[in-house]
Amino acid sequence: MKTLTQRNLPEETGTLNRLMFIVLLMGSLLAPLAQAADANDGFQYNSLFNPSPAQLKAEDRGRVMIYDGLDNAVVERALDEQFGRIEHMMFVRTRQSSSDDDDEYIVEDDGC
Repeated sequence: MKTLTQRNLPEETGTLNRLMFIVLLMGSLLAPLAQAADANDGFQYNSLFNPSPAQLKAEDRGRVMIYDGLDNAVVERALDEQFGRIEHMMFVRTRQSSSDDDDEYIVEDDGC
């Protein structure tokens, strides 16, 4: 038995409402992932160029930091400026600029 509200709504409205709900749900689930990726890049950049005393102490004990998805220019700068810490760094999926256009990148995946 249908309620008064269900009888007055066309069937397409219910389908549209469900579709909109699914789209909003997916957007709310995926948005934090994109924000986390941006925060992760900031974390990697800071730990690469501005390591905390605790991080330096951990590196002295043998910790290796894995940096994922950084631009090639950032990696080159780190290798030049942080030469004394190179043995504690690992770079994976480094993004290479494909041409003079900064909007396109080629990601090198070395299988790590």
